[in-house]
This record gives sequence, C-alpha cells and structure tokens, in this order.
Amino acid sequence: MYGWRGRVGIIFPSRGDVLLYEYYKAAPEGVIVVPAALTVKQLTPEQLDRVLHGYQAAVEDMVYEECDVIVLSGSPPVTMKGYGFEQQMIDRAQAMTKARVVAHIRCEVEALQAVGARRIAIGAPYTPQLTEKFAEYFRAAGFEVAASRCLGVERNIEIAKLGEDAAYRMARDLFHAAPDVDAIHLTCPRWPTVLKLRQMEQDLGVPVTSSSQSVIYATLRRLNVREPIVGYGSLLERLSTDRPFGG
Repeated sequence: MYGWRGRVGIIFPSRGDVLLYEYYKAAPEGVIVVPAALTVKQLTPEQLDRVLHGYQAAVEDMVYEECDVIVLSGSPPVTMKGYGFEQQMIDRAQAMTKARVVAHIRCEVEALQAVGARRIAIGAPYTPQLTEKFAEYFRAAGFEVAASRCLGVERNIEIAKLGEDAAYRMARDLFHAAPDVDAIHLTCPRWPTVLKLRQMEQDLGVPVTSSSQSVIYATLRRLNVREPIVGYGSLLERLSTDRPFGG
C-alpha cells in the first residue's frame, strides 16, 4: 500500500501543484499526499474570505480518506484575519477527527523556530498588502522582521509559472538588504523553492526556509518519520536529530 508510513491530507485554497511536486521530490518512501483544492484564483480579500467556508467540508473528506495528518493549507486566508485566527480553524477541524491537524502558517512558524531564527527576512510572490500581513503575523508570533520583499503577483496561476530562479533572486536580495538575519523565509507554496534551498543556503550562509519545505517538515515530524532528507535545505536534514513530535 502506498502511504504505509502515513497519509497526509492537504487542503489547498487554490491548486497544490507545486507543493505536491516538491513534496514527492523530497519526502522519503512510504508517505502519500491526499490533496483537496478549494476555489481561490486570485489573492483578493473577497476570495480569501469566501474560501474559509470550504475548509469544513474538505476536512470531512480527509476524515473519510483516513488521513493521519491534515494540513489546513493557505496562509493568506489566516494572515488576512490576523494572528491567532488559525487556532479557531484548527479547533474546528480537530473536533472532527483524531488525525493531527496543523495550519500551514503554524508549519512556517515551526520551521523558523527549528532553525533557531529570531530575526528574519520574508520574501513572497504576493502583493504588497498580503506581504505586509505576513510580516505582521510573524511579528506577532515573536519574530523580528528585518526586511521583506514581494513580486506583486495576484493571480495564482502566474505564481505557479514563476521560474526556479525567482525565489533564489528574492533570497539574495533579502540577504543584501539585511545580512545580519538569522534566517530567510520564502512564503507561499505555489512558487518553486524547495529544489533551490540548499544552493541558497550555501551561497548566503544562513538558513533559508520556505512554505513548501515547512509543510514537509511539519507533517513528517507528526508522522514521526525521522530519516534525514539531504539536498533540500538544512531544515529537512534535522529530522533525524529533532526530538519526536509529541504534541
């Protein structure tokens, strides 16, 4: 049976194409992703607010699919509402299932905590408004945001079509703007990041985390899959030495 080590349900507000590709590139044998996609096509407040109503039905589907971990993906719907809103989503979903439920934004926070970051720089393909919402969220979560950059893209399909060099150039620009950061974080799972993270870290000399990488890390920890994953950033190499996830 595929997924003999764990079934990971991921509920995407938009499409999960890039994250799915990168998940299977990096994840070890025995883990399978069960995806669900909602209806966001543009990153506007109206669409982000409307999509929140679709999560409950998607969680019910994940329960039927007997997922071991469920990710409420899509950080913009959460950050638009402000810090702490994700806990309401988690509580509603957790009441429906025995599977471990985590919000995507929590995965991102856990990734930065795992690499020991406090002072960070944030890069996103999003609009300036959404990117500032992310910065506000991470400040509320206890991080100092030294710099942020964005590409100003609103349509999700345009984000998915960005080249692999876009995230690299963003990380380099952020490092030049704030060379004293503890880590650089590239948010949004719809632009390619994971395959270039090792190269970014080698060239810049600081940890670089991303949305897609953080989901891989958080879900494998919750499955207690603890083999190191080499070649996709230092965060995933930590899996074999991090303490087993118990929460």
